[in-house]
Formats: sequence, C-alpha cells, structure tokens
Amino acid sequence: MLAELGVSDDEDNYTESKSLVAQPQAAMVIEDQSNGYVVALVGGRGTKEGRRTLNRATSAVRSPGSTFKVLAAFAPALDSAGQTLATVYNDAPFNYNGGTPVRNYYKTGYRGINPIREGIRESMNIVAVKALTVITPQLGYDYLLNFGFTTLVEREERNGEIYTDINQTLALGGLTNGVTPYELNAAYAAIANMGTYNEPKLYSKVTDADGNVILDNTVPNSKQVIKETTAYLLTSAMEDVVISGTGTRCRFSTKMAIAGKTGTSSEYHDVWFAGFTPYYTCSVWTGYDNNIGMSTTRGANYEINVSKDLWRSVMKRIH
Repeated sequence: MLAELGVSDDEDNYTESKSLVAQPQAAMVIEDQSNGYVVALVGGRGTKEGRRTLNRATSAVRSPGSTFKVLAAFAPALDSAGQTLATVYNDAPFNYNGGTPVRNYYKTGYRGINPIREGIRESMNIVAVKALTVITPQLGYDYLLNFGFTTLVEREERNGEIYTDINQTLALGGLTNGVTPYELNAAYAAIANMGTYNEPKLYSKVTDADGNVILDNTVPNSKQVIKETTAYLLTSAMEDVVISGTGTRCRFSTKMAIAGKTGTSSEYHDVWFAGFTPYYTCSVWTGYDNNIGMSTTRGANYEINVSKDLWRSVMKRIH
C-alpha cells in the first residue's frame, strides 16, 4: 500500500533527521486557549528539506529562563501561599543556599523593596527566587507538573552525580534538561483560560472514507490548575509587562488586551516571549542549535529582540 502511494517500505525511510545549523533558530506555538487546539506550529526557520526533521517546537528542550518566574514562583505564591501582587520582597544582595549570589539582569545596583507585581513587570530575579524560597521549591515543582510539564527531573543520577529540578534555580528556569515551546505555551494558555489547563491538541478527529469517526479528539482534556482569581491577577501583572515593562515591543494595538512574559537564559542562549490575548496564546523561542549566546549588539542584528518582534508580527496579522 505504501509503495502504491509512492512511499518506500524501507524502514530507513522513517529515520528522524536532525540538521543543526550555526544560525539563529526559532520555534513558535499558537493555541486557542479556550479548547487547547494548536492552530499554528513552527519547528524551525527556513525550508523543510527532509522528512521527520527536528521540530524545535515539540522536541527541543531549552531553558525557559524568566518565563518560569510566573509559573514556578508567583503562580503558587498567589494561588496557595497567601501572597498577593502587593506582597513585597527586598531586591537586595541574596545568595542561593549553596552560597552563589543571585544576580539580576541589570548588572549594577539593587532596587530595594518591590511588590510581586513589579517583580513580574521588571522580571526581577532576586524577587522571584526569594518568593520561591518562601513557598518552597517543592511547591513550585508540584505546580509545574500540574501545568503539564513532562521534562522536569525530580531526582536523577548521572555519572555518580545527583540532579534535581527541586531547587531555588527553578524560579529562573535553571533546569536539568529544559522544556519545549509546546508545553510552555500550554501552561501559559492555562493562565489565559482563567486557570483551566487544556491538554494541547494537534487534530480534532479522524474519519474513514465513509465518514465514520475512527479517532475523536474533540472533547477537551481539562483540569483546573490555578484559581480563576490567581489567573486574573497574573494576567493583570503580565499586561503591565507589555504596557510598560520588559515586553513593550510586543504591543501591536492600544485596544487589544495583551499579557505576557519575557524570558532569557544565561548569556542569552535562549530568548523567549510567552503571551496571550483574549483569543490566542503564543510562545516564541529563539536561539542557536549549538547553544551559543544571541547577539546583544544593537542594530539590524540585535538578536535578543527577535522573539518579541516575531511574536508581535505574527500575532498582529492573526488578530
């Protein structure tokens, strides 16, 4: 049957092909948060030149950077630890339990007493790590599992060394493996959907030639992962990110409500923007396959802004 369709029966025909290039790469996922349907998926830049090539949106695990502040630290803090957007933390010198200093992206100085709302708007590392420390990394980890992440590490031994994601660096996306844009987008879609997580779907149903339904995927696989009030507060704070914070480049309309969160990993190896409107949730990752840092040189090659620019350009056309 395969031969009749012009497809080889040779098993090697289905071997996955991973072609890595030393150029900036990108991945994007767009989901209708109301039902979990994935309406667009981009696994890489350029022309697809092979079968089963690397899909960075679904298969590449990368550090989520500061996008995890909302999911790992602030969501559980507001949802079950009695904190609010007005709860304050002191942006002052602070060390991880092992003694390593926590550093903000702004290289000099500290900003003193700040509420969680400002910590989200300005993506303040120390505020996020302090919040996770108070609520405990275990609680943050449990919330992430509920948000649908499958690539996290509870405890794993490698070459005699123990690795775990249940630690303070979880607040900043410091993970053993990383996450996929596909799963990160689904987590943000849950916030956009007033706290209800819909398992993302890539098809609705499959029918045979006679119209009989073989596979029915139309019923949402849903669960409440945070309270509606928590989702409302997080959305409000992330609207500030786009209006006047680290994500102002993503705004494409003064009338469209847009909320989101920027994210960068160490040395700009990974640059993200995850955000949503009342209609769609979209997450964009940019970086290099060979894990070098994105360029911070201003001008045409100002690579660290590419995620936000792509997010704005695509979402503007959609809406």
